[in-house]
Amino acid sequence: MGDSTSHDDESADDLTRPGAYAPDRGDEPTERNIFDAVNRDDLDHTHPVADVAAGDILGERYRLEQQLARRGSTLTWRAFDEKLSRSVLVHVLAGGDPRTGTVLEAARKAAVATDSRFLRVLDAAGGENEEPSMVVCEFAPGQSLELLLSSGPLSALEAAWLVREMADALTVMHQQGLFHERLNPDTVIITATGNVKIVGFLIEAALHPGDEVDALAWSEREQADVQAMGRMLYACLVGRWPIDDDGADEPTWGMQPAPMDSAGWLTPRQVRAGVSPALDVICDQILSSTPRYHEVPLRTASEVLLALSKVLGTADASADLERRLRYPGQQLPGASAASGDQRHRPAATPRSQPRHDSRVRSAAFGQAAGDDTQRWYPQDAVRTGAASAAAVQPPPASSSATPTEQEDSRGSSEPTPLNPVARPARNRRWLMILLALLTLTLIVSLIALGINSRTGGGASSGAGGGPSAGSNVYTISGADDFDPSKDGGSDDENPNQLGLAYDGKTDTAWQTLTYLNDSKLGRLKPGVGIVFDLGQPVDVGSVELTLQGSPTGVEIRIPTDGSTSSAPMDSQASWTTVASDPAAGTSVTLPMQTDVNTRYLLVYFTSLPNIGGKNYRAGLAEISVMAP
Repeated sequence: MGDSTSHDDESADDLTRPGAYAPDRGDEPTERNIFDAVNRDDLDHTHPVADVAAGDILGERYRLEQQLARRGSTLTWRAFDEKLSRSVLVHVLAGGDPRTGTVLEAARKAAVATDSRFLRVLDAAGGENEEPSMVVCEFAPGQSLELLLSSGPLSALEAAWLVREMADALTVMHQQGLFHERLNPDTVIITATGNVKIVGFLIEAALHPGDEVDALAWSEREQADVQAMGRMLYACLVGRWPIDDDGADEPTWGMQPAPMDSAGWLTPRQVRAGVSPALDVICDQILSSTPRYHEVPLRTASEVLLALSKVLGTADASADLERRLRYPGQQLPGASAASGDQRHRPAATPRSQPRHDSRVRSAAFGQAAGDDTQRWYPQDAVRTGAASAAAVQPPPASSSATPTEQEDSRGSSEPTPLNPVARPARNRRWLMILLALLTLTLIVSLIALGINSRTGGGASSGAGGGPSAGSNVYTISGADDFDPSKDGGSDDENPNQLGLAYDGKTDTAWQTLTYLNDSKLGRLKPGVGIVFDLGQPVDVGSVELTLQGSPTGVEIRIPTDGSTSSAPMDSQASWTTVASDPAAGTSVTLPMQTDVNTRYLLVYFTSLPNIGGKNYRAGLAEISVMAP
């Protein structure tokens, strides 16, 4: 919603942007949309608009000075607080607007967001006798991220620091069940001092409700904020916007859509040369359902915060962003002079030769992802004559070369190739031996497979709830997340990840939410977990778990009433513990303490491992339910 407040250059469009950095002017504002391309037509024009004008005083203290924006039937004004002698931002609704109650309630909830990185709520009042209602917020001169990116991508340091600031501010709010739900380049402001302000926390969603967001569960609402941060990191790095429409060609937030292939959006390094490898990986972890680099997905604000903190360390980009706002025409140190030309140009395919990239201002950007070099792109070699010459210089002779290689080099009149390779003839004998061994191994494996198939060792019964033939592992037919509201939970503990707990892959996992300050789930509830359905009552001897992190307090429970038709989901008190480990490692086998016959098993986490700082989270990567 652009809740910041000055204007930038002299074009009619920029003068309507409430986030521009420059002295105020009295130009007539025009209406601007605030949602992504999917939601830009959702603004409500059916409600009446408040009849207010410059000079009017609301709440007996706020004197309206300049209308900054009109979005649907909501007016945004810069006003002057006559009691405290300061500028404020006022959102004005007409008297009798049906959204008034929801907006005022959202403003009261948003008042708990006192972090300096939020544009804080100062006051809220409903109008009487058809008088306008208002929400008063902090006023912070600056420039919206949308406007900042209109001149091109940011540096790696600026992009990572900006998104880390957002993640740090939102982490605490998410732990309280409060989500922005309208995070985008127009609701993120860079102030005149280079700091970050998040605009319209809770208020933006109340002013412009959308059914597709309001119906989301806790984890899905958190994921919406995290995805928004990932998209902004992507946009800051390459100047493209990753929109979910492959055929889209219209600009979103002033940027062209990100290019796509069969796997989804191209990663930032595929779009623009010189992008930090570490940030490229983090973008992929946030935006991809299955990250291309086989890294663990980032699904919470705290996870994004930890990942970016590892890359940034103590680096601070506020001075760089301040300079970028004050001197928009100047090139920042370490920035690419060609970045503007490469903004919408995909990088060339060959990326095999390493190069050093002076544009990345911290070595950590290249090392955090296990890659201490950048990749070489053809367009980099033609930026300057010196760069082109350096790119084709042969490597210096190595002092570690063997005598034979040195002799060959001295005796040859031909120039040494840039990428010399060993002569194949010397290794041909070893190649033949290797092929023979591989052939022998293949023959032995085929013989063993034939013997095994004759004895029925590889057959599977395929019956739900029963173990496969030749094995004592039961088949799991379904699962449900367990976080009862009666126990203090939210009835929602990442249900979209349940399949990862029994997909046969130990590199994917269902995870709990991240809890703060205490391993006992922040002292908010006794535990959370997953209820597994074995399809029918079976005798259980033990349960093998592959966990993420340690130590983890985990229990195996069964329904106290022996239910076989449906699992009790009301409270943990409806379950009986049959096995436990208060400090399990990443791999644990839990034998049953008594004879167990059950259809439902609850894997219940009572204590979570630390994942950094004051953050605690457990993960279940794989489960095997064993017969006695």
